Amino acid sequence: MIELYELRQFAAFADCGTLSEAAEILHLSQPALSRNMKKLEEELGIPLFSRRKNRLELNENGKYVYELTKELLAAADSLADKAQAFDRRHRTISLGLCSPAPAWLLTPLLNSLYPGKTIQTETAQEEALLSGLKGGSYQLIVLPQKVEGEEYFAKECGRETLVFALPKGHRYARRKSLSFAEMNGENMLLMNDIGFWNFVQTEKMPDSRFLTQSDRFSFNELLGASSLPSFTTDLANKYIETGKGRIEVPISDPDASVTYYLVCRKETKKEYQALFSAL
Repeated sequence: MIELYELRQFAAFADCGTLSEAAEILHLSQPALSRNMKKLEEELGIPLFSRRKNRLELNENGKYVYELTKELLAAADSLADKAQAFDRRHRTISLGLCSPAPAWLLTPLLNSLYPGKTIQTETAQEEALLSGLKGGSYQLIVLPQKVEGEEYFAKECGRETLVFALPKGHRYARRKSLSFAEMNGENMLLMNDIGFWNFVQTEKMPDSRFLTQSDRFSFNELLGASSLPSFTTDLANKYIETGKGRIEVPISDPDASVTYYLVCRKETKKEYQALFSAL
């Protein structure tokens, strides 16, 4: 039976080109390495080397076996990483999100329904979410529209409506509604991890400047001390602590409301049936 150490020694010789250099790298004596190479030839039943006086070279068989050896060693070296990744996938549910809000509902549900698993969440762009679902880095994803394709199962998992949160002295504080266009150009406070809602900055209010924060506590403290307008949502008001003392003005644009869909690969639907049934 061919041993893995023999293949490693053979690859070292092929890389170095000489027995002496390979033996030095492997911390072996040259005679011991030579014996192991002879043993490998016997186990394979074919010659691997052209032997000349004081010289050992790979023949055509040896070159071919070297290519196979590199593949085998790469697979062996990655075995532990692949096994650990497989174990993590079976102990972890990775949830990819198009925005933070769906996690406020789904994470507690997942923890309740799958108590033996770790729930991991990540916000990403829609293309990356679908790619991750196909590749297995996500088991579940949430998108801001229903996904097309027979390979997916999707179910509505919530709706969210964006509103302006204005300080009491703001000129529009008494308005019954406001459009993105009317607020375009205003300096705004904003949480920086808002997922797909980022289109508000880039498309709807490109002339505004946004002062962003990554920490929710710091953001709320800033809201209390600042005269700058900000955003909130109906879901944020329900699930997390938001800044107090602000006047919420609905946004008239249809784009200010979104329906979220929880998506899995069809072959895993049964595994997450309890979650879909709870929605």
